[in-house]
Amino acid sequence: MTSQPTYVLRHSDHETRRLATQAAFYAEHTDRLLEMAGITTGMDVLDVGCGAGDVSIQLARIVGPTGSVVGVDADANVLDSARQRAAELDLGNVTFRQATLPDVTLDRPVDAVVGRLILMHLPDPVGVIRAVSSLVRPGGVITFQDFNTTRIRSVPALPLLTRCIAVVNDCLRAAGRTLDTGERLYSLFREAGLAGPELAVAVPTPEDKESAVVMLGQTLLTALPFAEESGVVTPGDFDADTLIDRLREELRNTPCAVYLAELVGAWTRLPG
Repeated sequence: MTSQPTYVLRHSDHETRRLATQAAFYAEHTDRLLEMAGITTGMDVLDVGCGAGDVSIQLARIVGPTGSVVGVDADANVLDSARQRAAELDLGNVTFRQATLPDVTLDRPVDAVVGRLILMHLPDPVGVIRAVSSLVRPGGVITFQDFNTTRIRSVPALPLLTRCIAVVNDCLRAAGRTLDTGERLYSLFREAGLAGPELAVAVPTPEDKESAVVMLGQTLLTALPFAEESGVVTPGDFDADTLIDRLREELRNTPCAVYLAELVGAWTRLPG
């Protein structure tokens, strides 16, 4: 446990937009991992740590009008954004409510619990998995997806981008988070009393490298207040006003492949 804020990338309109960009890079991979986990038409699904609703919206499309999705998040402001997005897409089978994990209650059991990129931010991921699993009917699905953040890289390495990635990871460590939560999912499921999950890994390597590099730079900018407050960097180490332009220039001068964080999916079914 730590006195530092749990969420290093603090909630803001800027961070909500950055998350939307990140979600677009992972949308296809998330769909595939959800399909492998057994999420399908007609299911009632709980999406925990839903944020601005990216995964909830994907789930609503997967389960269709005969299914339903409830997204829960602790942040009321980000839920307003999620509701607005769902309304604009005319998705009547998804609703959102405020709740702080693990304190989620439902009127009836669901067919599946889904969580993407939430366990890495929690001080007790095992307790949360155990708690939300109790909301799933017998034979239902529990599936989580999370990052291996130390795998983010460019090849050949871009020095400024590499430093940005390292600082964000140092912030996660300073906040008491364990890096590479994705590769810990198997153990977390077992510690929560669930059967050892099946696993799959997806690694986006975007064709639009500039957008990927900019998104990674924006991640650093979002984390920068925490980095300075916690002593990960000294104030003034980064020129925030010019960072994105310098990253773009670095990419222009050194063509490379960009590998975003590995997204690990883990899933299991409760005994029927």
